[in-house]
Amino acid sequence: MKMLLLSTASAFFRRRAGTFLVLMGVLFGFLSGAEHYAFATFFLTGNYGMHFLFLLWFGYTLVCAQFINQLWQQPDYTFIYNARIWPTALRGRRLFVLGLGFLQPILYYGIYLASIAIQDKVMDRIWLILPMYAALAVLLVAVAEWRLRNPVLYVKRKGAGIFSIPFPRPASWLYWVFEWLLRERGITLLAGKTGAVLVATGTMLYYSTDQYDLRLPAIGLSLAYLLNFGISMELYQWENEVCLWEKSMPVTDLRRFWRVTAFHALLIVPETLAAMRNAALTPAELLQLFLLGVALLTVSHLYLYRKQSQPDDHFKVFLFGFVGLTLLILYKIPLLILAGAGMLFSIWFFPKWYKT
Repeated sequence: MKMLLLSTASAFFRRRAGTFLVLMGVLFGFLSGAEHYAFATFFLTGNYGMHFLFLLWFGYTLVCAQFINQLWQQPDYTFIYNARIWPTALRGRRLFVLGLGFLQPILYYGIYLASIAIQDKVMDRIWLILPMYAALAVLLVAVAEWRLRNPVLYVKRKGAGIFSIPFPRPASWLYWVFEWLLRERGITLLAGKTGAVLVATGTMLYYSTDQYDLRLPAIGLSLAYLLNFGISMELYQWENEVCLWEKSMPVTDLRRFWRVTAFHALLIVPETLAAMRNAALTPAELLQLFLLGVALLTVSHLYLYRKQSQPDDHFKVFLFGFVGLTLLILYKIPLLILAGAGMLFSIWFFPKWYKT
């Protein structure tokens, strides 16, 4: 049973980590708590609320069913057909647990709906989600059972595919990095961005509760930006283990530096959008916070080139560096001066520390 969950359900969430990242960015970056509450109220009290909710969940279940069907056709998954030797009742129970494993996101949302129903005392329709769970799980059981009864024991020829990209990949260093992150480091990307967006959102929500100056969002967003350091370390691994040939290309140090800077600038866009969505900051203040975040991540990434040591050493510098930055912000050092100093430091030491 454990092997079934790890090889199928866990593989689904690993491969779809980029999709879940985008969905969480939309749900938690652009929708406020009031909007989430409005949707929950509509599902619980609207005339067609439960119908729309079931259609959404049914669409997600179809994606899961397609994934099971395609995954179990791969040559590496021929072992899965040994599950046919299980007794019918035992196989049905285990496939049902597998279905619930795929349905975890909607199960968690069901818990949220139940809490809203208890809070607003609209319990008359919440019980409908239980037969919906059962029906969707049975659908996944049926698809899995059908695939087990119709095994594919040959190497299937790959076609062009319906959703193949109709144009060649762009010759862009940034595109290659982000594609590799989405394909190979999706879990790291999802976890890093989720934590950063949540910290940024929480900071801005607290900032909107009273009259504070720019120092509060500067400290909170600095922490949110620095939480991307794990993704920055993945960039370092990509440069030094995956894309080694790139170091032999005739590229100037200044161009390499701006590549790294542009990568980190694109990386912190979701947190900046979350800050813009959840607080009344002027464009000039947002620009200062954004430039400070780019400078912080660039300096942190530059330290990787210098030390090339264990991750624990980097996290020590991360901790003490954040404490020092907090003190500078509290002493009302302008954010543009801090960002400019960080960028000048990086430009000066990048050619000395970067090894080609």
